[in-house]
Amino acid sequence: MSPSGSPKNLFQKIFVIASGVAFLGMMLFPMLSIFQTPSPAPGQAGESAPTDKAKIAEIAKGYEKVLEREPDNPTALQGLVEARLQLQDLPGSIAPLEKLVKLYPEETRLKQLLDAIKKQVNQGQTPSPKP
Repeated sequence: MSPSGSPKNLFQKIFVIASGVAFLGMMLFPMLSIFQTPSPAPGQAGESAPTDKAKIAEIAKGYEKVLEREPDNPTALQGLVEARLQLQDLPGSIAPLEKLVKLYPEETRLKQLLDAIKKQVNQGQTPSPKP
């Protein structure tokens, strides 16, 4: 039997071919996203504002559930603050933001944001909805 026909050489050839195909697949797979039709960005045509608010409200409820189990979870606190700000619920964003300020007293931006929100709530002002 010739050396090129040995099982070891056959295995090596198959391995080299399979490795090459896998390498090319890894290179081409990300490029396939170029040919996909882009989905509309949130807030664009096809997606209404009430649906956005409903999704944000659901996200806020999810953060609230996490905070029931872990009251000092910084990720959930930050997410809840962001969700409530997007819903323009300024009074509702104060309590979780106060907890974040207590957890991170060195973060002056959090304190500034809390002060600004409290000032707006005390003045009875809420920001106008974003277009």
